[in-house]
Amino acid sequence: MEQEKSINLPIVFHFHQPVGNFPWVIEDCYNKSYKPLIENIYNYPDVKITLHFSGNLLEWFIKEKPDLIVKIKEMAKRGQIEIIGGGFYEPIYAIIPDRDKISQMKKLSKLIKQEFGLEVKGAWLSERVWEPNYPSFLSEVGLKYVIVDDNHFRSSGITEEDTFYSYITEDNGKTVRVFPINEELRYLTPWKPTYKSIDYLKSIADNKGDRMALLISDAEKMGVWGSTHEFCYIEGKGHYEGDNGKPFVKAFFEQITNNKFIKSLTLSEYMDKYYAKSLVYLPTATYDKMEEWVLPTEIRKRFEKERELLREDKEKQDLYLFLKGGFWRYFLVKYPESNNMHKKMLYVRDKLINIENKIKKVKDKNLLKKIESKLDQTWEEIYKSQCNDVYWHGLFGGVYIQFLRFFIYSSLINAENIIDEISSLLFPTLNSYISVIPIDFDKNSKMNLIIESNMLNVYIDPNDGGTIFELDYKPKSYNLLNTLTRWKEAYHDKKKIEENIISIDRFRRSLLRLRFMHNEVSLEDIASDNYYEFSDFINQEYVITKNEKSDNRAIILLSKEGNLKDSKSNKDIKCKIIKEIIVQNNIISINIMGTLLNGSDKKDLIQQVCKYLNIGIDIPFFFNGNPKEFKWESNQVDDNEIASNRFIDNFQYKGNHFKAYDKTYDFSLEINVDSDLEPRIAKFPIVTNTYTDEGFQYIFQGINTILIFKLRENFTINLELKIN
Repeated sequence: MEQEKSINLPIVFHFHQPVGNFPWVIEDCYNKSYKPLIENIYNYPDVKITLHFSGNLLEWFIKEKPDLIVKIKEMAKRGQIEIIGGGFYEPIYAIIPDRDKISQMKKLSKLIKQEFGLEVKGAWLSERVWEPNYPSFLSEVGLKYVIVDDNHFRSSGITEEDTFYSYITEDNGKTVRVFPINEELRYLTPWKPTYKSIDYLKSIADNKGDRMALLISDAEKMGVWGSTHEFCYIEGKGHYEGDNGKPFVKAFFEQITNNKFIKSLTLSEYMDKYYAKSLVYLPTATYDKMEEWVLPTEIRKRFEKERELLREDKEKQDLYLFLKGGFWRYFLVKYPESNNMHKKMLYVRDKLINIENKIKKVKDKNLLKKIESKLDQTWEEIYKSQCNDVYWHGLFGGVYIQFLRFFIYSSLINAENIIDEISSLLFPTLNSYISVIPIDFDKNSKMNLIIESNMLNVYIDPNDGGTIFELDYKPKSYNLLNTLTRWKEAYHDKKKIEENIISIDRFRRSLLRLRFMHNEVSLEDIASDNYYEFSDFINQEYVITKNEKSDNRAIILLSKEGNLKDSKSNKDIKCKIIKEIIVQNNIISINIMGTLLNGSDKKDLIQQVCKYLNIGIDIPFFFNGNPKEFKWESNQVDDNEIASNRFIDNFQYKGNHFKAYDKTYDFSLEINVDSDLEPRIAKFPIVTNTYTDEGFQYIFQGINTILIFKLRENFTINLELKIN
C-alpha cells in the first residue's frame, strides 16, 4: 500500500531587539507581538515550535515579564518547543574573534539551560550571514545545526526542489547540519490567507515523507510591522478570503492541526529522524536582499535592475539562480562610521587582552579578586558593542539609527574606563595619563594618531584632511563625534538631490575639515554641501611633523602644501597649512596657520583670491539626549534671538563664541575663537533622508558648526574646544 503524501513543517520564530533600544519600543513589541504570539503557541500544544531569543531580550523577559517565562517553561516541559542559541548579543560571527563567538554562545546556552532546562542544539545566524569556516567554532560550542537562507544553496547549484531537505557541511573535519529556509512560505506568511500556505505545502508533499519546508519568521513580523497586529490577532481583522476574518496566527495553527499531512516538529526532532540529504559546501552568503544592500550605491542600482530583468525573463530565469550580490563585510567599507565602531571594538579588545597578559604576572590574591569582576564587566561591554543591527543598513535603519550607534560607543568607552581602573590598581601611581599612539586604526594601510587620556580620546586622520573623526569624553562615556555623513543611497531620488531636497555630503563629517569657498556662498549652500571647493586641502593627506607629550599634555603638528584656485584665471596659488592640536585635560586647543607661498610675480593674483575667498572650519558634534532639551548660546547673540532660534535651525552670526548643552547628560561643548579675521559662526543640522521599514524618515545625525573667516596672505586662527 502506497504511503500517503506528507510534509514536515518545522517553524522557527526569532525574537530580537537591538542592544540599547528604548524600553518603550520593547514594551510596544511585547504587547503587539511577543505576548500574543507566545499565548497562541501555548494554546495549540500539538503545534511544535522552535524559538530563538537574543540574550538581552530574554533577560528582559525574565526580569519584566515573568508570566511569559512561566508559559515558555510549561511548553518546554511538555516537549512542544525547542530553543536555539547563538551569540548572546546577536553579533555577526564573521567580524568578531573566535573567543568572543564562543563566549557569547556559551553565555546564551547557559541562560537557556538555567531557565528552561533545555539543551541547546542549534545556532541562530544573525541576518543569516554565513561563512564557510563556521562549522569549526560551532562544533566547539557543541552546537549541531544552523539555519541558513535558501539563497545560500542557489549559488551552489542546488535547485529549489533540493532545498526541501537538510544537508551537512564541514570545516577542518568539524561538521554541522544546515537547514535551508523556505522562501515561498516566508513570503506567504502572514501576508496571504492561510489556505495559500496549505496549498503550497500540498504541492511539495511526497510519499517518502522526509521532505521539509522550514518556515522562519521574525516575531516582530507577526504583530509589529505595519497592520500585522490587527490581522494576526484581532477577531474579524484577519484575511477574509478563506479565513473569514479569523486572526492569521490562530487560523494558521488550526490549519496545521487539522491537516494531518502536515507533520509538525522541531528542528532537532527532524534531525534525529532523518539523515542529511548529502554533504554540501556553501559559499559566503546572506539573504538576497542583504546582498543587494551591501553593494556600493551605483553598483547596487544597476544590480537591482539587472536582477529584476532576469527574474522576469522566462528564458533566463535559470541564470537568476547564479546572480550573486555583495559580501556582508563590505558594509564596513561602504559606511566608514560602521568601520569606525568595528575597529574601535577590536582596538579596545586588544587593550583588554594586553591587560589580561599583565594580570598573569600578579601574585597578590586580594588584588586579583578586585580585578576579576572588573575583567568580566569589561568583556560584557565589548560583547554588547558587537550587536549587529547598527553595523549595516537595508530595509531597517541600521547604521543610520543614531542612538544605537551612541550605545555602541558608550559600551566601548565604558570598557576603556574599566581598563583604566584596572591599570590604576596594577600601577597605583597612574592616576592620570596621556598617550599618543600611532596606529593604522581603520586598517587601510595608512597611519592614524590616537591621543588617549583619563579625560579624552582624540582620533586623528592625517590622510583625510588632517581631521578628527572620533572625540570621546570619558567621564560620561560620550562620543561627541557620533555623527553620520549624508551618504548617497540607491533609494534616493535623483531629482530631489539635484534640487537640494535631499542633501548628500562629499566628505565624511569630521572635525577640522578645512573648506575654501567663495564669500558669496550662502549658508544653505554650505549646509547642503553644494558649493564649489577652491582647494585640495579638504580631504588630502597631511604630514605629521610633530608628535610629542609631556606630563598631561599632548601636541600634534600636521602640515600640508597644496593649491588654491583662482576662479577668474583658473591659475593655482600654492599654500601651506599647519594644524597644531594640543590636548590637555578636557580642552583641545587648535591653532591653524596658513601662508600663500607664491612670489611677488603673483601678488595681484593673491590679492584677488584673498578678496573673494573664505576659509571654513567644520566642527560637527552629536548630542544623544532629549532633543527638546538641547540648548545653545553665545556671548555675541541676544537671548531673545537665541530663544527664537531652535537648536536644529540654520543660523549664523558674527562672533567668536558658541556653546551647546545636552541637558539629559549634563554635557556641553564650548567653542572659543581667537582671530582677527572677522570670524562668523554658522550652524546647521545634519539630517539624513533614510528609508526604513516605516518608510522614509528624516533622522537627526548631529549639528555642524562651521567657523568662517576671510582669507589673508598670512593667517592664524586659534580655537579652543572645551568639553564638560
